[in-house]
Order: sequence, then C-alpha cells, then structure tokens
Amino acid sequence: MQNRIHWLDNLRGLCMVAILYDHTETYYIGKNAIITDLYVTDALYLFFIISGYFIYKPNGEVCVKHKMKSILRTLIIPYFIFTTAMAIPKAVANGRELDLIGITTNILTGQASWFVAALAVAEILFISTLKIAKGNIKWMLAVCTTTFIASIWLSTVTSYCFWQIDNALMAMLFLLIGYAYHKYEPNIRNDIKWIVVCLLAFVCLKIYVVRADITLTIWHINISNYVVFAANVVIGCLAMFGLFRNLPSCRMLEWIGKHSLVYYFLCGGVPLLVSKLAAHVGFYYNNSHVRVFVAFAIVLIVSTILTWTIYRYIPFVTGRSRSNRQWIVG
Repeated sequence: MQNRIHWLDNLRGLCMVAILYDHTETYYIGKNAIITDLYVTDALYLFFIISGYFIYKPNGEVCVKHKMKSILRTLIIPYFIFTTAMAIPKAVANGRELDLIGITTNILTGQASWFVAALAVAEILFISTLKIAKGNIKWMLAVCTTTFIASIWLSTVTSYCFWQIDNALMAMLFLLIGYAYHKYEPNIRNDIKWIVVCLLAFVCLKIYVVRADITLTIWHINISNYVVFAANVVIGCLAMFGLFRNLPSCRMLEWIGKHSLVYYFLCGGVPLLVSKLAAHVGFYYNNSHVRVFVAFAIVLIVSTILTWTIYRYIPFVTGRSRSNRQWIVG
C-alpha cells in the first residue's frame, strides 16, 4: 500500500475541481465562458504528470506484473463498470435515442471516457518501455518524444483512434515528466524565490496565449503552437508542483484528490443532470456568472455525495477493497 503524498492529493483535487467546473460551464451555459486554455489543458496534463510521478519507485525497480494488474484493477475495470452504468442515463438525459449497439461500441473502443482510456493505454506503453530501456532516462526521453510526434501526426490524419491511442502516445511524455521529476526531486529547487519566478512566468505565458489566440487543446488534439505548448507544460509543472509542495493542506481538496477517479467518471453525468434540472425550474444562465457558480456548487456537492457513497458501500468498483482505504490512481 502506498503512503499518501498530501501535496499531490491537493494538486490533483484542484485539477479535478477545474475539470468539474469546465463541464458545468459546458452543460449549463452551452459553451465555455472562461477560456479553456487558461486552465483545462493544465489540469489534464498535470493529472498525467502526477500519474508518472507515482510510477517512479525510489527504493527499487518498477514491478511490471504488479503495475499491469494495478492498471487493470484501478483503471480498465472501473472504466467498463462506470461507463456502462452511466451510458443509458446520459443518453436519456441528452434526449437521444437508445442506440445499444452504438453505446456498446463506444465503450469497447475506449470512446466512452477518453481520459481514463488514454491514461490506461499510456501507462501500459510507458511501463513496457521503461522495462525495455531499463529505466534509462535518455532512452525514455527519445522514445516518449517520438510517441509525442506520432500523436501529432495521428491528430492530422484521423479524429478517431481506438482506445485513444493518439492521446496515450502524447501522454507518455507527460508521464515521463512526472517520473523524472520524482527521480530528480531532491535536486529541483523548491525555494520561494524560484516558485515566484515560475508562477510569474506561467502567468505571462497565459497572457501571451490569450493575446496571440493560441490553441492548446489536448482532446481532441488541437495545438496551434507546440513551442508554447511545451513551455506551458514545463513551466506549469514546475510552478504548480513547487507551489503545492509549500502550501498547507486543504482537507477538501485532498479528499477530492484521493477520490479523483470517481469524480472524473461523474464529471459528465452530474453537470448534465444539474443543468437539465436548472432549466426545468427556470434557473437559466441569463448572462449571470453568479448562477454558474451556484450550479457548480450544486454539481460539486452532488458529485461528492455520490463519490462518498460509492467508496463507502461499493468500493470494489473503484479497484479497492473495503480494507484498503488508501487507494491511489497511478
């Protein structure tokens, strides 16, 4: 059983809150009021980087057999359980016809939850490559850079990839960043001056992204400037990791981070249902962002109640037993 790293739970919790908010805006307003490149892309790549952080084992080599079993138990099996359970309710809420063949096809081909599918495939590929390269960072960098380039190519030739292989190939580089960060963590600066510099650089980069109208979308891959994208990932990682390593823990964020997988599966269904109910009672957007925050608060509360219930009464669907309360993704 892994010991929890509280600052990473806090950061993962913040990323999950950001994704929930993004989905709330999408369903409640029908569009994004806040530019997604300002925060959504960062939340997604940070999730991948955090998963890579946990892959590195300071006290020994990664056990491939154990890790593959972990991926199956904590990602792939929950993927099939949650996407199957939510498919019909989401179709009904969206007012679509029940196309059981289409629903089944989406689930079996990894289209029902792109992030979880991409993470599972990326981790399988990364662990396999790590074993072949015997943990050599230079070889891993060469391979993961190649897979990143391959993901760019795939994004230009098709919009549909079996089990999100395009995003999985891209995510391998994110996993490597997290893996390398953990390996060289004692040598990475963590003083306040360095963190302030990273944060200022990150803010300046975001201002440039907005003014230059640069697109940094990970799914579906739509990146208009890869130099800026690379800088955004590296600076964003250093800034957020450095910041959260020094911040006091927030119990709410930490709890959300510990249970982020279930929150992620719920982040499509709950905002959709809350938005439908809001429309039913006449609580429309009406260009009032305060109403968006109210809707988001309801989404967060409902998601938390459902997540607590799932972990309390049916924890096996998340890949853990009742006795293992320290379950971790990655």
